[in-house]
Amino acid sequence: MKCLDCDTEYSDPNQTICEYCGSELTKEKEPVTSRPASKIDRFLAETGLKELYQKIKKSLKE
Repeated sequence: MKCLDCDTEYSDPNQTICEYCGSELTKEKEPVTSRPASKIDRFLAETGLKELYQKIKKSLKE
């Protein structure tokens, strides 16, 4: 299972909601229909802060 919004992956097949952002998880790689990104998500992606956040989050998990 994978969260389409924050790219967090889960191995538990029963988990349906992302623990970090609250979005619904999907089994597919590509979304069939994606909702428009919020202004803050677009800002984070444009400034490169989203990738930095993902790296920090990943290192904190380990």
